[in-house]
Amino acid sequence: MGKSAHMFISSNEKKETLNKRVTLLDEQIDYARSKKDHLLQYLKSELSNSLGVKVRYSLQGSYPNHTLIRPVRMDEDFDIDAGVYLMFNAESQGIRASDAKSIFRSVLTRYCSANNDAKLADSKPNCERVCFPGNFHIDLPLYYFDKETETCRLATETLGWIDSDPKSLQDWFDKKISTYPAEKKARLRRCIKNIKTWAALRAVKLPSIAITVFIANKFDDFEQDDDVFIKNSANLLHFLKENNKILSPINGDDLIGGTDKDKARLSEQLALLLDSLIQANNCKSAMEAHPSWSTIFEHIYPPFAEVEELANVTNLPALTTVPSINIRKKDRDNRFLEDSSGDIIHGFLGEHLDFSIANTNSYPTNSTVKWMVRNKEKEVSIANDLGHFRSFKLSDVCEEHCGYRGTHYMECVIESNGQILGAKSIKVIVSSIERPLRNPPRQSYGPKR
Repeated sequence: MGKSAHMFISSNEKKETLNKRVTLLDEQIDYARSKKDHLLQYLKSELSNSLGVKVRYSLQGSYPNHTLIRPVRMDEDFDIDAGVYLMFNAESQGIRASDAKSIFRSVLTRYCSANNDAKLADSKPNCERVCFPGNFHIDLPLYYFDKETETCRLATETLGWIDSDPKSLQDWFDKKISTYPAEKKARLRRCIKNIKTWAALRAVKLPSIAITVFIANKFDDFEQDDDVFIKNSANLLHFLKENNKILSPINGDDLIGGTDKDKARLSEQLALLLDSLIQANNCKSAMEAHPSWSTIFEHIYPPFAEVEELANVTNLPALTTVPSINIRKKDRDNRFLEDSSGDIIHGFLGEHLDFSIANTNSYPTNSTVKWMVRNKEKEVSIANDLGHFRSFKLSDVCEEHCGYRGTHYMECVIESNGQILGAKSIKVIVSSIERPLRNPPRQSYGPKR
């Protein structure tokens, strides 16, 4: 039990762990908080003036739950959900939801006109969205709240005012975990974040709120985070196999929804997750389990070099035959520089590296090569570019680009018929802005002309 615990979380802040890699940097959170505060203060004042009513707001979802995760790919956003509340009964005053949304959008338009870094996205049926640089946006559903009757309704474009009370769900979650010791709360939240990361990587329809409600209701706690993830993920997939839905504790609504196609894909991916969980749990060490966890978390999982029991081991275990990897270096203009086959490769910013298997005859022709780029360093964290995963045929070339300074890893796993035949890890150190010239021009000491 807990064989890969140190790969999930560590007291050493410098160590790459799953928790570190799924969590946004403090700088990113502070930036989002400042944008959120500025926008909401503006809305509270300007929307109140436009409608002549008190306006309040309430944060919803992952941000107040402390389960916000980093985007799993660099072209994706993280977001904060902030409900905006008109503190009166709009329907009794004859205000249609579409009209309220229209006024709301006009106020947001003025805000974005006065703040060049804010961009108003196309209107959504149930909310508005303001986007900011840094892969961040704020979703803003609009409600009215009648304090006397405690009626809360959401403004929608096509359905009018509909019943919706996310604050009650937030209060439910807070109360549900209120009696847990601090360490148990932290493990529960990390479990939610890890499941959310898996769902994002698999692109399945399993909303954050559904994951949060299920884990809060059914949480099985263990001392180590890898055991927590294995048990609670298994509980989730077995539950969904039997029930096919997760219900809101507030009104009984299905929190997953989706089409039959969405549900079929979710079921398929959950079955694959279970296979990987079983494989990881059956392994005797973090070193042996690393490929299985990488199947689950792809490039978000920490590099193999972070496995503590490696000691003097410098590479992935030779499960059958260690791949011989050729690395072709090319300059910024894709001109050939040199071929290399070392375990540590030095490159320069802007250059290209082509990876290929040199000993293809050592593997069956139907083998698949899984190449995993795992980026490190603060620069890639800010860009939300922790790496990527690609699968190729045995004879194909994997082309990569040196886009960030620092230490990164290219990991290779060769599989055939579901069996790992060999694996290898290469450290890639990227430095300097340009490669120094091989034969720099000699200094001239003669008279100047």
